[in-house]
Amino acid sequence: MLPRPPAVLTYHALGTRLPREQDPANLVVPPEAFRSQLLSMRRRGYEFIRLLDLAAELENGSPPKGLCAVTFDDGTLDNLTILEPILRQLQVPATVFACPGLLGEPHPDIAPEAGVRLLDEDELRQLDQSPWVEIGSHTSEHTELVDADAGEALRLMTESRVQLEGLLDHPVLSFAYPNCTYSASCPEAAGKAGYEVAVTCGQRGGWKRYELHRELIDGLDSRLSFELKARGVFFRLYESPFGRLGRWAVRSRRHPDSVR
Repeated sequence: MLPRPPAVLTYHALGTRLPREQDPANLVVPPEAFRSQLLSMRRRGYEFIRLLDLAAELENGSPPKGLCAVTFDDGTLDNLTILEPILRQLQVPATVFACPGLLGEPHPDIAPEAGVRLLDEDELRQLDQSPWVEIGSHTSEHTELVDADAGEALRLMTESRVQLEGLLDHPVLSFAYPNCTYSASCPEAAGKAGYEVAVTCGQRGGWKRYELHRELIDGLDSRLSFELKARGVFFRLYESPFGRLGRWAVRSRRHPDSVR
């Protein structure tokens, strides 16, 4: 059997793919693609595990191979109406990172006319009742922490945890850095703020409890790009000479007059 390194996947919203001008970051993933991706991981022999349980494995170093945790950032309404039924049907746990200061508002990175909004208080409580969903914190208002000093990082992380715990009446123990960026002060602040794990994505982080790396899956991911991301090799290939040549070839076919 091929190696199955541990994996943490992160998504945002599920729904019909939007025009690029409405969803410039391609955050909306079709539900059928999401379902297919989960089933692909299962066929490869992965066991889906709660993020907090995966984080607990970090006490002994890298978590065992063959484990996968699923996460969603921002807390959009479709996390309740589309995501939760899929998780329940496939018996896959997931963590949804919410912004308690933006509940019920349009998604900050998707055009308002697309109609993608964040969960309101009642909907967040309803989602929290699912045995397949854990609610985590994403700061109160999706505030980036890339320039935060120790005091500001601790304040912002604590503020959103307290707000969510007040709404849900139970501890909130996981945190996601907005836009996956964070300052050098943030990992220590996350522990002081009462979290058991903090996650990032892109080419940041690794197997550290408060800098846990995730693979970002978006609406443009093909079956191939998903499989490369799930294996943790996408960015290495993307930045390789072969990957740069492939990107040049695609651009030259699409825009023959603008190749630079």
